[in-house]
Amino acid sequence: MNLRIEKLQEELSRRRIDALVLNPGATLYYVTGHHFSSHERLFLLTIPSSGTPIAVVPRLEESSWRQAVPQVDRVMSWDDAQGPDQAAGEAFSHMTAASKVAIEPLVFRYFELAHLKRHLPHVEIVSADPVVQPLRLIKSAEEAGFIREAARIAEESLETVLAGVRAGRSEREIANSLSSELLARGGEGISFGPIVLSGPKSALPHGVPDQRTIQPGELLLIDFGTSHCGYHCDITRTFVVGAEPDDETRRVYEAVRQANASGRRAAKPGATAHEVHHLCQADLTGPEWQGWMTHRTGHGLGLEIHEPPSIMHGSRFELKKGMVFTVEPGLYRDGWGGVRIEDDLWLVDGGCESLTSFGRELRVVGM
Repeated sequence: MNLRIEKLQEELSRRRIDALVLNPGATLYYVTGHHFSSHERLFLLTIPSSGTPIAVVPRLEESSWRQAVPQVDRVMSWDDAQGPDQAAGEAFSHMTAASKVAIEPLVFRYFELAHLKRHLPHVEIVSADPVVQPLRLIKSAEEAGFIREAARIAEESLETVLAGVRAGRSEREIANSLSSELLARGGEGISFGPIVLSGPKSALPHGVPDQRTIQPGELLLIDFGTSHCGYHCDITRTFVVGAEPDDETRRVYEAVRQANASGRRAAKPGATAHEVHHLCQADLTGPEWQGWMTHRTGHGLGLEIHEPPSIMHGSRFELKKGMVFTVEPGLYRDGWGGVRIEDDLWLVDGGCESLTSFGRELRVVGM
């Protein structure tokens, strides 16, 4: 049996949940090591707290499933002519004694839920997060290595793209170049965006690049990522383009750089998410920054670009060895712009390792 399935079953038993039902997404990848698509066809993996898992698989995916997940060989396949109801019914018939079934609240769709409720109308549906998250939160050295490799690809891609950045180029042009470079260097895909913002637009933490052209002396904020073996990196750096920065730019940049360093120093097992956030952001909340916007310090990272934990004010979540999350302080002011510096951290005994290594000093490009 797949070791990760066994651990899920142990967690189900401990929490007195009879079964977990997964549809395609990050957790199914975590279990199988293979990406399956969640389109309009029913695709499920039922994992009982004890016993044999059963997959409900579209016929056109059956061969892929059997090759990728040979240890789960109870497969109820269906084709477009017959539809999925009989296959689903056969799979769920082994769960008629279940009283409590877990699903992932942000992944499981109404489409899948309707099938589950049709065949198991009396079960209590509960969140799978308490079952899944304790396992996915802790990254092994191998998993951290996948993120580190993704970061290497990303950082080398960024360095290549920066060599061609000049005043007069558009945000979208740079974003497209970065996406192409990530794929050319072996990245599995574009994790998001990329977010490429210049001048006053850099004050939009999740802004969208467009045809705006960069002017000499403006800020250029680049936030992007790729993946390796399914695991994502997420990195942000901010530059000045085509001219030396003025004093205000240097002041803002240095404050954010120091905050990033403080956050990396604070990140260690035993600290709470609130403590890391507070120590990171302490110097960004004084009276000299009145009118400037900040945000939470970071978020978990792994098979998804945003995972638990959230490194934010008020969170008493205790951080543990093996967790991976971002530290990404920023300062933003409407009409002026913004600076963000983001790194990916893996907690180890006594502190953290940064899986990202791109330089954090203020840098002028396109001169």
